[in-house]
Amino acid sequence: MHLPEPSFPNSLLYGMGLLANLYWLYMLLISLFGLHPARPLPPAHSYRRFAILIPAHNEARVLGPLLDSLNQQTYPRAWFDIYVSADNCADSTARVARSRGAIVLERFDTTQQGKTWNVPWALERIPLEQYTGLVLFDADNLAHPRFLGRMNDYLEAHPQAEAIQGYLDTKNPNDSWISSSFALSFWFVNRFWQLARQRLGLSGALGGTGLLIQSETLRRMGWNPQSLTEDLEFTVSLVLTGGKVHWNDFAIVYDEKPLTLRASYRQRTRWLQGHYWVLAHYASRAFGLLLRTGRVQYLDTLILLFGPALFALGFVSSSLSGLLWPILQALNEPARLMEEPLGLLWPLNMIIQGLTVVVAGPSLHRRRLTLKYLPMLFPYLFFLITWFPITLHAAWQAQHQNHWDKTAHTRAVRLEELRSDSSLEKSPARWG
Repeated sequence: MHLPEPSFPNSLLYGMGLLANLYWLYMLLISLFGLHPARPLPPAHSYRRFAILIPAHNEARVLGPLLDSLNQQTYPRAWFDIYVSADNCADSTARVARSRGAIVLERFDTTQQGKTWNVPWALERIPLEQYTGLVLFDADNLAHPRFLGRMNDYLEAHPQAEAIQGYLDTKNPNDSWISSSFALSFWFVNRFWQLARQRLGLSGALGGTGLLIQSETLRRMGWNPQSLTEDLEFTVSLVLTGGKVHWNDFAIVYDEKPLTLRASYRQRTRWLQGHYWVLAHYASRAFGLLLRTGRVQYLDTLILLFGPALFALGFVSSSLSGLLWPILQALNEPARLMEEPLGLLWPLNMIIQGLTVVVAGPSLHRRRLTLKYLPMLFPYLFFLITWFPITLHAAWQAQHQNHWDKTAHTRAVRLEELRSDSSLEKSPARWG
């Protein structure tokens, strides 16, 4: 008996599900290369001069511990300078910075406030020609005592590295289910996204903090982002000019994560607003380079740029499949053989990813098996689901790139507390 062709809704669901699952399969294959730990870095035989830039807006509460952690570096203090760019500050940020030996740059411009405009303004006032590279931190961070030393080690081993991203850890992983979800996400991304790409020779991604860019690269490319995600924009620009972001698993920075769903929603919306802007302005160029050269690097960049949209596509196709499948069956709608499994694969993929994140992520981070975060499985899955409305909200707001919605920082954790707090389960090897 001849069956009629599947209807347009049926075919559309199939296509959406296929794209989303191909994206998931690609990410899975990449992640396999993160199973083995990073190769050890040999110690450098010479020192390089670094300029450290900390953009800050009313960060007096958290800035002191970061500056203390930088002044406690094992790297010789004469080989780096600390610049704090105090952007429209109404508190004692500048005084706190000066009291700890930082060079303070004070900026007053109420028309363009935020990191996007503060960083290029500060770079115009830093004599980059006197330094090998620029290191960028957020004011709420803490730097591992060997951060600069390990960056110096990496530059000696890889002098061609134009941009290097350090290991993004969390200083408050157990404050709330939101901060735990962020910590789990970053531990997973560090190993199965950043390190995995490093092994494959692909570009990593700058994470906005705990990064180093060679001064020569900054002088050549400049730092003139137009989006709210200046780190992603610089990453893509670097890749499209033939470079890449390197990953340094041993240069560790601790970042403060939001405590509430509302705060995290605002922060993630800002991230994706910028992400969509970069997608709109750089995807066509990446696609053209892919067609002309056939280099996997450009395909990987395209997949990075379309990632949020593909995630949303998978969520929509899975949801619609679940809703429409009984209706199509009731109407005797002929279905393609793989259509129903594709609708079921996406939620199954999310569960598999959730289990990997809450078990493999912290276990590899700690360097021994831990099930401590297994109860976080369902909260983390809910955290993943909350990305869907954010992808839609951010897409609607993507044309607005001139308002920086600052995330409040309140956790004035000190480096000594990270060393002594057993609840953070730091690997002894990371403090060696």
